[in-house]
Amino acid sequence: MTRNRFIKPLLLSLCLLVALLVPVKATITAKLPVPLPANETLTYDFTPTTTGEIKATIIVQAPQGVTAQIFRSGQEKPVVDYSGSFPQTLTTTVGESDVGRAWTFEVKNGTNRALDGRIELTYPKRYCKEAVEEFKFKMSYDSGNELEDYHCQMLLSILRSLPRPQLRRLTEIHAVSPDPSLLGVYSSSVVTLFGLSASRSFALVAYHEIGHLVHLSTSTKDQRDRWHKLFEDSGRDRDNFILDPIDRSLYAMTNEFEDYAVTYSAYIANTQETVEEALNRRAAGRPLVFEKLKLLAEYFKYTDNNQQRIYIYRVGTDIPVPKIERASVLLTSDGLPDFSGEIKWESF
Repeated sequence: MTRNRFIKPLLLSLCLLVALLVPVKATITAKLPVPLPANETLTYDFTPTTTGEIKATIIVQAPQGVTAQIFRSGQEKPVVDYSGSFPQTLTTTVGESDVGRAWTFEVKNGTNRALDGRIELTYPKRYCKEAVEEFKFKMSYDSGNELEDYHCQMLLSILRSLPRPQLRRLTEIHAVSPDPSLLGVYSSSVVTLFGLSASRSFALVAYHEIGHLVHLSTSTKDQRDRWHKLFEDSGRDRDNFILDPIDRSLYAMTNEFEDYAVTYSAYIANTQETVEEALNRRAAGRPLVFEKLKLLAEYFKYTDNNQQRIYIYRVGTDIPVPKIERASVLLTSDGLPDFSGEIKWESF
């Protein structure tokens, strides 16, 4: 959940940007810290959980005195041993016998000056690999903030639950260190997650940031203009805003962008509860949340056999991977989900 809308410039200057084209086998990327001081060694341990390619990219200016190695755990002889000119990309393959086995990547700076540049290590993890291959985006993390398989499993479930058109502009999901004022940021088709919060909170933060993506990258101008007017009409009346499903705050009042993202994540957290709350407020003379949900519903409608239907959602509290469920229902005359019939949930 964005607590401000600015990404610290140091995130870009201290970390390696993922390559623009991600090979099919390159699944999750560790962005390793630079500069590397003179006569020091960067050591990074990692564990592939599926077969595929390991790719180490070292982009530094060093004519000599620098070596890079990749080891299997428990073996003294490296699988890859390189000493020569840089920049350089080293590759090797994870076979069936290597799955679940620890590996080590090392860069030794034998020069008398710090190595400035960027270093990345890309390796296969099961759910990360599935997500990258299916949705064609980059998945990465800063060293010390590793995306584990269960994080990737949650992200894969989240992405699969959403209508594909909503995700067509997504280019990267990136995990960084916790920040006291931030849970997530969306900027330029990249979702950044600050700290890897547990289970349901992780899912709802991801949905919140994807809500920004949908609002800013896939909405029509007419939809954005109508949302802007609804936010302006809301004023400072708290009854015109949905409570944030993560912390029950009135964060939606921050600006029109956070209002959209909070409403979007609340719709997914529990569509029926959110719609019922909007209907109760309309009955009490506060119709704006209802109108916001009518607009938001446009993003989840589709036609099946010449019949207008809409997706509804609910997110569970299971640990560490919450159950994400979606159902398809008919529309009411107001253009919102009709909960009166049988609801058949599918899990992701």
